[in-house]
Amino acid sequence: MSDANKDNDEADEDKNKPIYTVWHGYNVVLTENCHPSEMRKRESTTPPLNEAAAFSNNTTQRTAVRRSSGKLEDYGWLRQLDLRNDVPTIDEIRDWKFDVLQFEDTVLIQVFIKLLEYYNLLETFNLDRDTLARYANEVMNLHHKDCYYQKVDIEQKDEEVDEEKEIEKEEEEKDNSKSDIILCEYHNWYHAMSCVHTSFLFLTLGGADEYLNPIDLFCIIFGALIHDLDHPGTNSDFEVKRSTSLAKLYDNDAVLERHSINMGLSMCQKNPELDCLKPFKEKEKEYIAHYVGESVLATDPARHGGIVKGALEFVEKGAQNYQQQSSSTTGESDSSEASYFDRSNPKHRQFIGRLILHSADISNPVQSSFDVAADWAIRVVTEFTRQAEKEKQLQLPVTEFMDGLDSKYKISKLQIGFFNFMVKPLFHTIGILFPKLKMLEEWGVKNNLQYQAVIDEHDLEQKVRESMDMKEGRVFEHYDGDKQVKEVEESVYRKSSGF
Repeated sequence: MSDANKDNDEADEDKNKPIYTVWHGYNVVLTENCHPSEMRKRESTTPPLNEAAAFSNNTTQRTAVRRSSGKLEDYGWLRQLDLRNDVPTIDEIRDWKFDVLQFEDTVLIQVFIKLLEYYNLLETFNLDRDTLARYANEVMNLHHKDCYYQKVDIEQKDEEVDEEKEIEKEEEEKDNSKSDIILCEYHNWYHAMSCVHTSFLFLTLGGADEYLNPIDLFCIIFGALIHDLDHPGTNSDFEVKRSTSLAKLYDNDAVLERHSINMGLSMCQKNPELDCLKPFKEKEKEYIAHYVGESVLATDPARHGGIVKGALEFVEKGAQNYQQQSSSTTGESDSSEASYFDRSNPKHRQFIGRLILHSADISNPVQSSFDVAADWAIRVVTEFTRQAEKEKQLQLPVTEFMDGLDSKYKISKLQIGFFNFMVKPLFHTIGILFPKLKMLEEWGVKNNLQYQAVIDEHDLEQKVRESMDMKEGRVFEHYDGDKQVKEVEESVYRKSSGF
């Protein structure tokens, strides 16, 4: 082998090694094809700018309108939907195109039960359907309001508005201490059921159920249901910054996740009418508590790096095991794929639960439809913006990536960064562990190109403005998002000054 070829092989090997780094305070692992050099290559090959126009006009039309309560900017990215009140079939549900946002909230209770019935879990563990329905209904009620889907009468007659009272009302809404209503555009019942549905598809269509026992399947679906129970629309760090009672109770570690676990399990203990775990034996209950607890804790963003690292270790060990089996077999191998998990190993089954819940929790960028991905994106950005505003009001350190998300340009940049640093490395590894899920990463890349088109369109518009203003003798010192932040005018040619 020549020295040049040897150097190239070593360079390729280095490029395929995981990079451990930090993105906005979170530990991340960049896997092969997710290195910064590869990201730059993809950014230089973006789709035509006319795709951005399709992005901004992709809302679904409807007649019966449900709009946001309050003055929330969605940049036209929030779909406006006629919500269905019929219970979908299991064939509809077992499809990546199934969209929980298209249904009335109470319908999703029946969807949750259908997923358990698909695996025959009600009969296997003698679970009571009515108790499960009551429990899911209580979980729904304990999630805070989704202000985007509050029913409103849009045919109200125009009335004169008292501007002073409106201003007072807005100021009161800004002061969280003056109102016990918490609005969660993202971390609400719909997100909980989205996580449940995505977890179910990982199991069924992704083939993860092959490595799990019936009780593990129950734990994953149940854990996904409660993983963000009583979420306040702000993150755990916000609790820690304020030294809240929750933060102190859980020693500043995974505060909201531990709170959701505690609430979800204690509901069964405190109210017999909600005790859907009653039929399980004591040892089974202990197993459920541990499995669900570990799986929900995996949704803490601070644990993201550890999840990806653990998944990569399964990839490496699985490949080694496959090579050993192939070399020791005289005939052809029974399987063309490496076996990464051992169903008889409880640690393997537990890791699958952690991997599925964490992946489902951040799966919005890999939706098969960009319309759906953008809908979820604007929801979470609305919560981010509200948290940044609260931090400023309380004179707390402001979470940098949540602040200033006031344009399509900035939101698109955030989404691209989130996908490249957190989502893509995780789902690339998932595609290796579960080959039937490889297309999720591909869908995410496709969605990312749509965001990149928005950025390209913005950059082009800025260059055109700068070019035109230079000709007119004006220079824009800084252009930010969709608005001019600061304009500096200077004369290029002044006859009166003798130039």
